[in-house]
Amino acid sequence: MNFLVKLFIRNYENVDDIKVRTSYGLLTSIVGVVCNVFLFALKFIIGMILNSISVTADAFNNLSDASSSIISFIGVKMASKPADEDHPFGHGRMEYISALIVAFLVVQVGLSLFKNSFSKITSPEELSFNMVSIIILVLSIGVKLWLALINRKLGKRIQSKVMKATSADAFGDVITTSATVVSILISKFFDLNIDGYMGLIVSILVIVSGINIVKDTLKPLIGEAPDPDFSKAIIEKVESYEGIVGSHDLIVHNYGPSRTMASIHAEVPNTASMEETHELIDRIEREISHQM
Repeated sequence: MNFLVKLFIRNYENVDDIKVRTSYGLLTSIVGVVCNVFLFALKFIIGMILNSISVTADAFNNLSDASSSIISFIGVKMASKPADEDHPFGHGRMEYISALIVAFLVVQVGLSLFKNSFSKITSPEELSFNMVSIIILVLSIGVKLWLALINRKLGKRIQSKVMKATSADAFGDVITTSATVVSILISKFFDLNIDGYMGLIVSILVIVSGINIVKDTLKPLIGEAPDPDFSKAIIEKVESYEGIVGSHDLIVHNYGPSRTMASIHAEVPNTASMEETHELIDRIEREISHQM
């Protein structure tokens, strides 16, 4: 993934630049779509050859997973749109909205798995063992784990909630498929069917993960308090200028990643020249905007 980042993203280290952030989001979305479509094609062909309904069903699960990457792609692309007359502060919050949609998909998958697991506990089904199916599922776990890790790593790098949500979605698939493999192996070698119970535990973990993503995504949409260290840094920078004797009433608005607007009341001596003070304020705005 580092190779792909260096190959396709110009100035990839400048993660505060909106164009660079957008390139990160688009790259991970495209990789996610390609990997999920690859897994769908592989599992669908093998499922048809083996006449295995479980492998074929898992294939269509991967096809639906590609929708998360497509939603991420659309969200990042729309968030990169510049400010216009109707949206003077840009479209950055579209990334939060797309993350919210992915989070609801995660919760929906968890609820569906919970329902299926509960029915398997009340009406257990005999698990069939097929080595080819196991190998395909393990391959799927490897690919999904890779997708989860790169989305989490790059999501932290550019502070993208939609990529973190996509990572959680992929981790949910890893846990679900791993539980399926473990259940099949235990059924094969110990003649013990725990498929329903494993699914129940996994479904609860997936639902909790989805709810946590929803809570984290709603905070900036509703309007959360700014980070105390961030606010302190702004105040210290403003008050470090000669001619500023104090400050108060700092307000910080978040309009999406890398789209923050702040206002603060600067206190100046009553003997200061209005013209010189105005020039000083303009300089502070320019320099802090550039630095932060």
